[in-house]
Amino acid sequence: MPSYVLEHIDIEVNHRCNLACRHCSARAVKGRTPDELTIEEIKEILSKAKKLGLRKVGLTGGEPLVDVPKLEAIARFCINELEVPLHTHTNGTMVTEDMCRVGEVLTLFESISVTFLAGDAEAHDYMTKFRGSFEKAFRGAEIIAKAGLPLTCYYIPTHGTCKGYKDLTPKLRDIGVKRIRAMALAPSGRARHIYGETAPLDDELREFEKDLLEAGSQLGIQMEAGYCTRLSMHRLAVLNGHEKCMSGINRVHINSKGDVFPCTAASGVKELRLGNLKKNGFHLEDLWFSSEIIKLIREIHNGGISACAKCSRKPKCRAGCTVNACGTMSEETRLMCPLTNSRVRSAIFSCHVS
Repeated sequence: MPSYVLEHIDIEVNHRCNLACRHCSARAVKGRTPDELTIEEIKEILSKAKKLGLRKVGLTGGEPLVDVPKLEAIARFCINELEVPLHTHTNGTMVTEDMCRVGEVLTLFESISVTFLAGDAEAHDYMTKFRGSFEKAFRGAEIIAKAGLPLTCYYIPTHGTCKGYKDLTPKLRDIGVKRIRAMALAPSGRARHIYGETAPLDDELREFEKDLLEAGSQLGIQMEAGYCTRLSMHRLAVLNGHEKCMSGINRVHINSKGDVFPCTAASGVKELRLGNLKKNGFHLEDLWFSSEIIKLIREIHNGGISACAKCSRKPKCRAGCTVNACGTMSEETRLMCPLTNSRVRSAIFSCHVS
């Protein structure tokens, strides 16, 4: 197998959030959880990742701004001790002008994202289960943009919300937003059980993509998407570093409890869990090089699993997204799939993967 370098880690600094989004892959909650990674534990994880080739860190949650002191301590450690650049993802509702002043917490990041779950308050607030969240998110984006910080707004279209983004885009342009990233809903976390009714229809996605491209051209906004999103919206610009699926290839996602997954989209899919760092003594290198799941994903993308050759869902895995494949397969397929059945996986590894 090729040599794999762990260049990118997204890590949840907490499991807490002031919202309760219906689709949340992290299944974030309002109160503190007892098994949340500490500042020192996160520092230890990232220090070990640096020895594996770490070049970029994303600090996420939950909502990272729920605990600014913790977020800032980890961010300054990454910059001052590890010398790696940072990005962060926020729902935008807790952003203040003070956070954006020179030297303050949000100025530590080379990229900040604010997510919109619809183009209007009613639909967005329905998805967050929090009235007023749309206005607060918009205000947060406005504060970040006016401070001149590097902002990207995320759009996650769902069934019934695709059209509304058309009206939101020019409003974001007016406050200074220059980059918008479309993200396909993943069947993970809370979204997994409602995916069938929540995922947008094909014609909705086509219209959504068309609106984005037109708005980007007319308003001068960069419209982009990662690999898995471009499987359904292939005309959007390629997000840098996402020319192909990089799940388990150069990145992992680590949740607030120390569970490791091959990418952020996979973080709410228990079948794709590589292991837990607290339980293995924080030996990240063991999971990166030796986890059966990560080796299997690499072999699938390389076309090296003969047992998958006759599977009708093979394109969803090899040329597509293992998260989508796991989250939408039938029970019959699940029993035969090495991603979702440990017995099948063990049989394959005993005779195929060295």
